[in-house]
Amino acid sequence: MGDAMRSLLHHRLAVSSIVFILVLALIAILAGLINPYVLQGYSDALAATNQAPFAKQTLQDNYARPMTESKNPDLQGFVYYAGADNLGRDILTRTIYGARISLSVALVAALVSLIIGIAYGLTSGYLGGRVDEIMMRFVDFLYGLPIVIVVILMQVYFKAVARRGDASGIVGVILDANAALGGMLFVFIAIGALNWIGMARIARGQTLSYKQKEFVEAARATGSGSRRILFSHLMPNILGPCIVQETLQIPGYILLEAFLSFIGLGVDAPTPSWGIMINEGFQALRSAPHIILVPAAALSLTVLAFNFLGDGLRDAFDPRQRGV
Repeated sequence: MGDAMRSLLHHRLAVSSIVFILVLALIAILAGLINPYVLQGYSDALAATNQAPFAKQTLQDNYARPMTESKNPDLQGFVYYAGADNLGRDILTRTIYGARISLSVALVAALVSLIIGIAYGLTSGYLGGRVDEIMMRFVDFLYGLPIVIVVILMQVYFKAVARRGDASGIVGVILDANAALGGMLFVFIAIGALNWIGMARIARGQTLSYKQKEFVEAARATGSGSRRILFSHLMPNILGPCIVQETLQIPGYILLEAFLSFIGLGVDAPTPSWGIMINEGFQALRSAPHIILVPAAALSLTVLAFNFLGDGLRDAFDPRQRGV
């Protein structure tokens, strides 16, 4: 473990990526303090005014250029450092709040995939035999499905149910929770529903490799039960490679959420998302390219950061990469 951490700290791109992700997360968490003009909940204020809470009237220039000062007399001195969109909404602030969406999707989707995948693969690999055969054939069936198309169909169904608004009971509670989260709950469900299958295979392979090792046989010989073997001996050993692999999958989750939002099947407006902002920006690409520049740059840098972090973790925790 010590050698792996030293190797990771010597990986400059990985360390830079960690710093970038931590700074981005800090900015996203403290968005309300960083931007003092947002005095209330972003979604509530935006839904009430149909504009950003700090731009209560559309600017005379629909597509304000960067460094344009607000024309709102209540906000004299406020500068749109990255410009504003056609509704007068500050692009930089929307990008900051959009980071919450992307990082939330990265965290939640990764946790869901890791928990379900490890539990499924660990159980399948440890039990073996016919149970393992049946469980893995189910995974093979899911592998044959076009995941992106299935996710899109799920989101279409969720959106249709939400638009009806006549659900009650547990479905009504779920719809209310999704509305309170700006449509993020359905995004979490759609992305997490199928993306655990790769993790299940990795966890199963690691379990099959470790369950025949001497320390597991010794645990059985001393009378350890299956629960103790699973959680005290097998899981700690398979967790490292699974976390490394899951880190490499995070960029895909972020891009999938941005894609869903781009085509109108992600988070609900007016919740800011980089995918929604890119969709709005490309429509005015020739006349106001600055609208798409900031969210596209934020999305690209975040995806690259997680890619470099995943590569660094893989190189650090793989003995073959360290020449051990």
